Amino acid sequence: MDYQEQKDLRWDELILLLDVDPEWYKKPNTERYKQITTLGRQIFVQDRKNNLDKIDEEKFLTLVHYGYTLNQIAAKFDVSEQTLFCWRKEKGYIKKRKMEEVK
Repeated sequence: MDYQEQKDLRWDELILLLDVDPEWYKKPNTERYKQITTLGRQIFVQDRKNNLDKIDEEKFLTLVHYGYTLNQIAAKFDVSEQTLFCWRKEKGYIKKRKMEEVK
């Protein structure tokens, strides 16, 4: 089963659970609440990991070298700008600014 099929199955299961009890969020001590929050986290983590895996460091550096904007680079990798930002931060391409530079 590929990534998209797994994601679709999790979404289907999540929708069914949400449909059974629309006020599930008011009952944090129930099994349904635990199932819904767990599925939501799995979908989010799986999406983030899959998106980060799409970014190739060598290709990223080449695109930067040729003057592509971050928006264009994100589009090339089919990820959001936020995902690209997180990847750049994780890889050390975003440096913390010194206090003198901020003033």
